[in-house]
Amino acid sequence: ESDYQFFGQEKVFSSLVEDLKELEQSGITLEMGQTVKAVVTAIVGDNLGSHSLGGFIENFSKSKNFCRYCLINRDSFANEPTVLGPARTAENYKSCVESLSLGLENSVDGIKFDSIFNSLKHFHVCQPGLPPCLGHDLFEGIVSVDLQMYIKHLVSIEKHFTFVQLNRRISQLKLKGNDANNRPCVVKADGEKLGGSAAQNWCFLRLLPILVGTRVKNPLDDQVWQLCLKLREIVEFVCSPKIHTNQVAYLKILVQEYVESRAALFPQKPLKPKHHFLLHYPDLIIKFGPLIRLWSLRFESKHTYFKQCARKLHNFKNLCSTLAERHQLLQAYLHSGSLFPSILQVGQANEFDEQMYNDAIKEAVRISGVTNQNTAETASVTYKGSTYKKGMAVVLNVNDRGHELGRVLLILVSQQQIYFVCEKSQSVPALDLGVHILQHDTQTHYVCVNVENLADYYPLPIYKLDAHFDVVALHHSVFSVEA
Repeated sequence: ESDYQFFGQEKVFSSLVEDLKELEQSGITLEMGQTVKAVVTAIVGDNLGSHSLGGFIENFSKSKNFCRYCLINRDSFANEPTVLGPARTAENYKSCVESLSLGLENSVDGIKFDSIFNSLKHFHVCQPGLPPCLGHDLFEGIVSVDLQMYIKHLVSIEKHFTFVQLNRRISQLKLKGNDANNRPCVVKADGEKLGGSAAQNWCFLRLLPILVGTRVKNPLDDQVWQLCLKLREIVEFVCSPKIHTNQVAYLKILVQEYVESRAALFPQKPLKPKHHFLLHYPDLIIKFGPLIRLWSLRFESKHTYFKQCARKLHNFKNLCSTLAERHQLLQAYLHSGSLFPSILQVGQANEFDEQMYNDAIKEAVRISGVTNQNTAETASVTYKGSTYKKGMAVVLNVNDRGHELGRVLLILVSQQQIYFVCEKSQSVPALDLGVHILQHDTQTHYVCVNVENLADYYPLPIYKLDAHFDVVALHHSVFSVEA
């Protein structure tokens, strides 16, 4: 960062931009003689990095124009928090740059200089070309600060539960699946924000109704609790890997309602620029697609390797060169073997014998086309990075009543294909809690489904609510193909 500030954007990125221009104009020639050209559609980064690359002001707390997507100013945002300013375009960006060339001001409408990446033929930072990072905006921003504030209100003002009760539930709840890797941190009574990582805060928001939802009195009438649920719903839509245009339209209304209610219920806590960025999310989803595909936290995890190298080397002379060399040696080592894990990883398995199961299960397996021959039964399987285990739930379908879920009873592997034998349940959304309750029919229905035919890939842990109801907390929103 200090090198970037010292040498400037042009010297740091000029070689990269020249390579990108060559890809735009000449492309690369494949083995079969075909030439493929490439263009930049987006540059991923956090807010600070994106503003730095785009030539925008990097002071979000004091600058008059803090948004890279529109020309709203701080006073307008304070007075009308749900209103968006005129969209930034390549034309008004160029006009600001021309005004800067006069040398009378350090910035014009939040722009400090013309980004070198605008010299690319098919890219401009105001296309928009700098997508948001929902990990920073939501889980390390809005969720972290707002949820802490809501919990303080529910504890201190409304007295639904105490911090001791909440933290006891956090430590004692038996987490399952991926949730077990992201147990939420203890919530401090004097904290201004949650203390967890982005993944921990996401997990905490999802499981909040299971942790303390039943302690909230009159949840449908409690405005702050409903604000928590509204934030959960926004996160479900924003984090979905697939989203329907109808859902985007609903998300736009949902975000506006959330920002408006947040400003009205907590006027003593001014809204942050990240609340404004959230208002742009529906339009940005239309532009970029699901934003979960563009968050930058995966890249930040890569920093861990370089930090560890720097600490262990004890030599800071020409550190960048040393780290680059070490990293290339690591990549060479990884390329010498299997660079990526196998798509299908099966745990301990036994030969499948259908005679061990009742007629209903045998019929479900027969309908799916699976036979005893060369079929294995296992308790867990990892497919394309997702680990499925017996007892988890998978989404079979989405209908007018809610989600049709399947509790996994058997996992079968046949000819490199995965099949789940599931007990079907219709889930009903609990409006007062934001979770989905599994309904059990008097007659059990079974289905055997290929993993590729699921309505959604994500395996959902099943939790007990008040020791009576089986519930699931969605990881993200799922829509019906017929929507």
